[in-house]
Amino acid sequence: MIRTLLLIFLASLLGGCTTITPPITGYTLTHTAPNPSSDAAKTTLTLKISGTKAPASLSSSQLFYLSNHQEMRSYLYSRWNDTPGVMIDRLVGESIYESRLFFAVLPKTSSVNSDLLLESTLSSFHHRIHDDNRSEGYLDITYILINPKTKQTVASKRFRITAPAPSMDARGGVSALNRAANELAVECTAWLHTTMKENGWIK
Repeated sequence: MIRTLLLIFLASLLGGCTTITPPITGYTLTHTAPNPSSDAAKTTLTLKISGTKAPASLSSSQLFYLSNHQEMRSYLYSRWNDTPGVMIDRLVGESIYESRLFFAVLPKTSSVNSDLLLESTLSSFHHRIHDDNRSEGYLDITYILINPKTKQTVASKRFRITAPAPSMDARGGVSALNRAANELAVECTAWLHTTMKENGWIK
């Protein structure tokens, strides 16, 4: 009898010590600023997006924040649904496609040869938090437009974009990074348009 009561007591004690782990929330980048598209492509050239390269820390689904003391950490219960590079490629690709700058915009998995190749390297993509109750999304990426036939660089540009966050938590960081990524998509498309004109490929 005493043994039974002791077991019940231990079970209730252990049960009371059990902590409930909050569920992990997954986030994704969404295309919110579509470009007006025309009915016909502005050129017969095709473009392949090779896939963004990134350091190991940005090749995972972790959602990072940077404190004002330059400490980079990840949110415990918030994650991206995909890697930042894949999501950025999707947004930029959609923006370029909608602009109708090219006859076709191909993913890196396509076996079709393209006239031009767009390479990119992602250096930073995080929620940056300041001590004065301000925070922002920060994105740093470099694009290189390449002629795959000659292996020569046609043009290159580095984009460093910030967007204010509506709150200091993970949700606010995601909102700011989504705005920054959409701004990148617009700016990258505009850069490609200028590059195409400078090379005489479109009027």
